[in-house]
Amino acid sequence: MKYDAELYRIKADFCKTLADPTRQMMIAELRTGEKTVGEIAEAIEAAQPAASHHLAVLRARGVVKARRTGSNVYYSLVDPKIAEACDLVHQILLRQMASNRSLADRVMA
Repeated sequence: MKYDAELYRIKADFCKTLADPTRQMMIAELRTGEKTVGEIAEAIEAAQPAASHHLAVLRARGVVKARRTGSNVYYSLVDPKIAEACDLVHQILLRQMASNRSLADRVMA
């Protein structure tokens, strides 16, 4: 199999964008539909300027899109598969944690 280094670089950059707890919470919040910066900030208990910064990063990387209505900007996921990908990672981590807990229980017994 031949690998395209540029494609893998782009993939790694995309993963780096998702590798932030605040952004992960934002993605989880947006899975139910579009929301304003204020709604997102309140839901994840973040300051609005910080939420705006993270949303700008997500928007620049094509993870979220914005829609302006009057003075409000509504954000939504560009593709619902982004939330599905995060769910997959979540499931893998839960299995790893369960496995490690099982190992720890055996070692401590």
